[in-house]
Amino acid sequence: MRADIVGGESGGDFSERRGIPGLDLAAVTFVSYLQTEFSLLCSFSLIILYGHLPVPAKGAYISLGLTYCACASASSLCNACLGSTAPGTTGRKRSALLLSAAVAVSLFFQYSLAPSIVNKTGWWKVYSSIPGMGKRVYAAWLDGCDGYADTPDLLRQCVQNTGVYRPTAVAALFYSVMAVASGTRPSLNREAWPAKYGTYFLLVLASVFLYNGPLFDGIFLFVARFGAMAFIIIQQVILIDMAYNWNESWVEKADECDRLDWGSGKPWLRLIVASCAALYGCAFAGIGLLYHYFSGCPENNAVITLTLIGIAAVTAVQLSGTEGSLLTSAVLSTYAVYLAYSTVSKNPSAVCNPQLGNSDPWGIAIGLGLTAISLAWTGFSWTAEGRLNREG
Repeated sequence: MRADIVGGESGGDFSERRGIPGLDLAAVTFVSYLQTEFSLLCSFSLIILYGHLPVPAKGAYISLGLTYCACASASSLCNACLGSTAPGTTGRKRSALLLSAAVAVSLFFQYSLAPSIVNKTGWWKVYSSIPGMGKRVYAAWLDGCDGYADTPDLLRQCVQNTGVYRPTAVAALFYSVMAVASGTRPSLNREAWPAKYGTYFLLVLASVFLYNGPLFDGIFLFVARFGAMAFIIIQQVILIDMAYNWNESWVEKADECDRLDWGSGKPWLRLIVASCAALYGCAFAGIGLLYHYFSGCPENNAVITLTLIGIAAVTAVQLSGTEGSLLTSAVLSTYAVYLAYSTVSKNPSAVCNPQLGNSDPWGIAIGLGLTAISLAWTGFSWTAEGRLNREG
């Protein structure tokens, strides 16, 4: 068989595309043939053996077979989606997917597993069915939250927070190790992702049985504060990049329309102005709501006022330059108001924070949305492709 038929338009041979140096097409075909024959032989042997088993053993036999099929299918899916080691690929997209999985696990721990442990219902019963595990999990998750025993709502929130610390702490450890390993060998960033995913989830499962202190409530919480500041800075850079690309894209569309028919590009420019007006309207409306609901305390007033001054300063700087983008300023202004809301709504003083002790679905939804946008832009955008695509 010709190499260009197997390799496609690039003409590369099969072994190079599969990332198996030195292994030709005949060897790969032979190995695949042996795997198929071995699977068929095992299947026929199991069918013959199944007919001589008692009924209870047949049930266990079927369960074992279904488990094997599920694991094999999951393994094949992971290898298909996450296991590419071809030269020129990177681990950015797979890193973004793993971080998305960490966020999903954190939400599950916070809103499903933690309340069931506090109330000793649902998922807690699964652990309590294992001798000694129920008491262990209950004591581990309530470690450090004993001071809120007289206030059920605050106790639940404390346990929910500790639930979030577990998968995020494991993710921080995982990415730290990966950063060091990839620094010494860049190709590790694109290799063995199914094993990496499996390792992460096994560590998350083990973290369920660990006490909150000092690992989660002490060490990780201290480090996470600095990590959050770094993430906010990085997220602002991502939003600036997105806003500039958004503005340039619509300006280019307006120019293209004007080249075909002078004046036909005005609708695109009007859309830019309308988007700026809408974003600024949301920003100033948010400032007004913050003053209405969270003013009265010096620290809250300082945060809100500094945010308003920052919006005015950024807008003035953009309007004074020749290469500025008002749309970028509008995006950053809206984001600044969200950060101000996140700050004042986390004030531990009940006098300054009327939302203390209540859930904040809007804040959570906006935060998750911004995180998803940042991850998608970093992992999948063409702009990030040219800037971040390195070996590994």
